[in-house]
This record gives sequence, structure tokens and C-alpha cells, in this order.
Amino acid sequence: MDRRQFLKWSGFLTASVAAGGLSACGGGGGGAGSLPGGSGAAIGVNGSGFSQGVASGDPKPDSIVLWTRVDGGDGGQNVKVTLQLSDRADFSTLLVNVALSAQPDWDYTIRHKVTGLGSAATYYYRFLTGPAVSMTGRTKTAPAAGAPLSQLKFAFISCQDWSVNHWGAFEELANQDLDFIVHLGDYIYETVGAGFQSGGNETRHPALSLPNGTLRADGARYATTLADYRALYKSYRNDARLQKLHASFPMIAIWDDHEFSDDCWQDRQEYTATDDSSPQTARRRSASQAWFENMPADVRLDLNNPSFQNIQIYRSFTFGDLATLVMTDERLYRSDHIIPETQAGGEIGSRYFVQKNTLAQVEAAKMASTGGNLLNVSILGETQRAWWQTQMKSAATTWKLWGNEVSLLRMGFDGTVAVASLLTQGLAPQLAGMGLTLTQPQIAQLQGALYLDLAAANTSGSTPVVSYTNTQPLLNTLSGGAISAGVFNAAIKPGLDASLPPSMFFDKFILNADQWDGYNAERKALMAYLKAQGVANVVALTGDIHAFFAGPVMDDYDAASPAPVMVDLVTAGVSSNSLFSYFKNVVDTVPAFSKAKPLIYTTVSGQVVNTFTNTLQSFNSWLKYVDSDAQGYALVTLTPAKLSCAFHKVGALNGGAAPSPATASVKTVEVTAGSPAVNVL
Repeated sequence: MDRRQFLKWSGFLTASVAAGGLSACGGGGGGAGSLPGGSGAAIGVNGSGFSQGVASGDPKPDSIVLWTRVDGGDGGQNVKVTLQLSDRADFSTLLVNVALSAQPDWDYTIRHKVTGLGSAATYYYRFLTGPAVSMTGRTKTAPAAGAPLSQLKFAFISCQDWSVNHWGAFEELANQDLDFIVHLGDYIYETVGAGFQSGGNETRHPALSLPNGTLRADGARYATTLADYRALYKSYRNDARLQKLHASFPMIAIWDDHEFSDDCWQDRQEYTATDDSSPQTARRRSASQAWFENMPADVRLDLNNPSFQNIQIYRSFTFGDLATLVMTDERLYRSDHIIPETQAGGEIGSRYFVQKNTLAQVEAAKMASTGGNLLNVSILGETQRAWWQTQMKSAATTWKLWGNEVSLLRMGFDGTVAVASLLTQGLAPQLAGMGLTLTQPQIAQLQGALYLDLAAANTSGSTPVVSYTNTQPLLNTLSGGAISAGVFNAAIKPGLDASLPPSMFFDKFILNADQWDGYNAERKALMAYLKAQGVANVVALTGDIHAFFAGPVMDDYDAASPAPVMVDLVTAGVSSNSLFSYFKNVVDTVPAFSKAKPLIYTTVSGQVVNTFTNTLQSFNSWLKYVDSDAQGYALVTLTPAKLSCAFHKVGALNGGAAPSPATASVKTVEVTAGSPAVNVL
């Protein structure tokens, strides 16, 4: 590799200084009226246009990163591009007028950082190639660090699967008055043609294909090569509403899993139980490069580094004296799931529906094997965790916002309690038919008796054996002796036994161990750090789980009296199928889970009624707001006194098109400065 190629592969972020500043390192640059030369500048042929639009990102008090992709490259020659930036919408005065070269090695994308800008200022930018002129982008720099700031308005979004539902949210968001957008990942989905991506999609989004791709056993294909990942970004960016959003506000983005592979960790994929036994380094590097090429992020990628960790995207931002925003990477450094898929035989028992006590035992054993540290049980990794702690401790702002991909909230489930509740619901009407109508206190007594019997059940086999030594005597007493042991065994016990789910349900479970629930020791360590250092007003901005949640994050969810430390606000996906829909599919299609159906939904007059939201809140009192069946976005208004978050739930497809307006309902939650609590309005 010659020196020029080495330099080309070790950066790819050109820079210039506004209003006549000196050329910056890393690429040609110049102020108003200059068309500087230098390595690679203004060399090549003219392009034909900018069909993927423009974008800006990573606003600092004195800088912004600008992005575009130019059409017309032949795969060999560079394409000449000119960037213009102004503080006037008509570009009558140019602060930057710089010649750049879009290179085939970077898929003809431009990532250009402009420095020397004013703080809290609005700018306009555009790109030119030959006679073609891009759409005009509008961007805004951050307020100066420490400057008094009375208000900040931004949105946070995630999970925008092209192939399901609609993108009406983007049209609405682009018309808001915002300072910036936070994107928490799943900007693209690496699979095409998967079962969850079939049907229920707006007609303006045609089916996607990959130039290469790898075929899965279920018929889906997943992105594997750099060309595959690039093709996905190009397709997604062809949507005019997403282009308008990018052209309207700067975006601060982080990735989650689907930018590489579903539920990934480091360079490992998780499509089958044995998938993560082998590294997929080339695939991971390709995914990282495509993200890097297509995001206006102030980060660097080093292609000379052969590791899959050749990019660092965790970074922080400061907005006056009001807010610090800490963006973390929760995929590239994370340990394997605490219980590996090879041990559980698949995702059930490893990533989803994981036995809580087993998870804790395996986590403790892994920690013991490394001297008690978090080396093998971490999401953040040692270096990033130390960086996170430093950012939180040193933040001099009122609020500390955490751009956090996966939820910090405990989402647990007690199977024995749930089954006792289901049996009670089914038994009460039967008893009424036998002449025993129970009062509410008596129903509670019945559920308590059933719980005791289920807790004592023999679950050594696949089907539980229950003796009902508490339930039968209670019913005998309540019925005045009418429901004797003989009547119970003949008329009641067979129905109860037939309603019992498999023995595996009689335990306590973590619903999603791909979230922070699966890395509980590190979560407790982070909360302990915030408490010990007296770091207050910490709020996580979270995506990933395709549902709205809001609640306090406790110091130790398993303590007798957990104490709140911070707050987690979780937005639903922009378009991706809801959390409820996934669980509904499981109870509808997996026989082992079919008897849990009432915990997920019921059917009334032919209409599906969501019971899953209530199930989640009944087992997790800290979940102050839940909507498990939603798509949408979150709008935040931040002041020194409070954080107000409006969850916008969008409506369903209407004749293959997004509804207008897209928002069907809004629920607002608030966090008051000085109190790690959620107030649902």
C-alpha cells in the first residue's frame, strides 16, 4: 500500500474553516470565494446530481459535519463537487465555497466538516457538480459551552424498517421547530424478505433487493458485503421524507444492531444457535464502513486497522449550560449474551424469556472467573464505561442526557403469578355457573390459593403436576361444603389441569436479555457510580424495543426497596413492527406459549384487545407509562426546571399510504429537575 492510499484509508473527513480561515488538515478547504487545490481537490469529472439528498450532523458550538452523495461516478474516476455554506437562505454571501472530490473508494459520498462557525447559529448549505445543484440544507450549531440556555427542543427516533408500515413520521418531524434530531439506531435493517417484513407496507416503498446477500433458511437474505450495506443506505435515502428531515435539522446518530446484524455483539451474528461461534469480521467492517460513509458524524474510520473495532462512534455533546448528551455504542464492545445461544439451544432462554435466577447465576460465575470484574458481562466494555463515567461526572450542565440504544428498565415476569391469575380468570365464571359467585376479596383469596398450589407443583417433567391442596379446601369453605373433594376432582380439576402451560413457565423470567436486563451487574455498577458521585438529572433516550416506555431506573431492581437513580424514556420505532405484534405472533404460532395468550391479548366481538401492556405494568411497577403496540417518535422540550417528552403515536396505514396527519395520539410525560421520577400527564 502506497502512502497516498494509506492516508486515504485512514480518515475520509475533509474539513474547511468558514469565512476565509486556513485550510484544515485532512482535506482541502477554504473560505468564501476560494477553490483551493491540494491533494484530490477539484480533480475528476462532473457528476449528474444528488439523488440521496443532503444531511448535516454532530453540531458543535463552532462546527458542523455536512454530507451528500453525488451521482454519475463511473467507479474509477473521482467526481468534482463544490460545497457552499452561507448564513443566508439565498446564498448571497458565501462563508464556504470549497472544491471537493467524491471518491469511488467511499462510494462517492462527501463528509465535510466546517469549523469556525458561530454558536447557536443557523446556516444553509448546498452541493454543486457541473450544472446540477443539490437541495438546500439547513443546519444549526450548538450553543457555546456554559452559555445560559432557557430551552432546547429536539426529537429522538429509532427503528425505521423500510419494509413495514410507513414513514409518515418523517414528514411531521421535518415541519417541527427543532434544534437537532437524535437517532438511536436501526437506521437500516440488514434483512430483506424476512417474514416480519412481508405485507403491511406503504406502496411508495417497493421491495428491496441486495446485490449479493446471504440466503437464510427462512428465505430471507441478509446484507453481507460492503455493496449490500451501501445499497440499503441508498434505497433508504431515496425516500423524499427522510431527505427532507435530514435537510431540515442536524442529526446526532448512533447505531444499534440492524446496521450490522440482529442482536449482534462485537463481530458476531445471531441468526441461529451456533452463528456466533465464528467471527464475521469482514461483514462487520463492511457494515461499519457503510454507516460511516452515510452518516454526517464527526468520527473516523481506519481501514488500515484490520480489527473490526476500527471505528469509535461513542462521543459527547454540550448545549450551553443546559444539557450534556452522551452517545454510547452498545454493540461493538459488548460481551456475548450472558447465557449463550449454544447453551440455551436458541434465542429462547438466551436472549428472550430467560430464567431470571439462572441468568444471575451464570453472570456471577462469569464475573468470578475474571476476578469479579465486568470484563465478560459488559455492554459498554472497559474503556467506554470509564469514558461514560468521566463524561457524567464532569458534566457542568443541568441535565445529562444519555443516547442509549437498549432499555435500562427492568421488564420481568413471574410465570407462577401469571398462571395463577389466568386460572382464576377462567375458574370464576365456572364457579358462578355452579352457584358460587365470588366477591372481589374472595377472588383474591382464590388466586392466592392457586399461587401456593402452583408454587408447590412438581415441575420435573414437561407438564406440571399440581395437587391443589390449598385451592380445594378454600372452595369447599366458600361454597359451604358444596364443592367437596369429589366434586372438585370431577368438575374443576380437569379444567384447571388442561389450562396449565408447560413446566418451564413456573419461574421468574427476564423478557429481553439483549437489553440492559441481560447485563444487570454492569447496570448496577453504573447506577452505583451515579449515586456515589452525586450525579443528578440523568435521563436516557432509548429506542430498540418498538414500544413507548417511561420510568425510573433503579439502583438494584432485586433489592427489597429499590431506589430510583435516573430515568429512561423509550421511543417506539418509526415504522418497525411493535413489541406487542412480536409477542402476539409467538403465542399464536408457538404451541408451548399458546396458553399464555390471555397475557398478550384477548378477542372481543372479533376485535383484538391488547392485554400485554397491562401484563408488563402489573409485574413491573416502575413502568409508569407503556404502550406496547405503537410506532412513532418522541419530541422533547428541555428547560432548566423540567424535561417534557411527548410520545407521538402514528396511525395505521390507510390504503397503502401513510395517514395525514401521521400522529394519531400524543402522550406526554415529564421529569422534574432534581427528581428521578416520571409524571404521566
